[in-house]
Amino acid sequence: MLYWLPRVCALLVAAILIGFGPHTAAGVAHTLLVIILGLGLLSLTLHVFPPERH
Repeated sequence: MLYWLPRVCALLVAAILIGFGPHTAAGVAHTLLVIILGLGLLSLTLHVFPPERH
């Protein structure tokens, strides 16, 4: 569950940013690109440095 928690939080933040933030297509596209890049970096970090398994 902890593996998905950051992604769920990021999606909630994305929904809030798009809902209340930019109202142009370019602004929404830029916001989505930044979020996708951030999630990709998070996935890469978790792949390179996996959390400890108990």
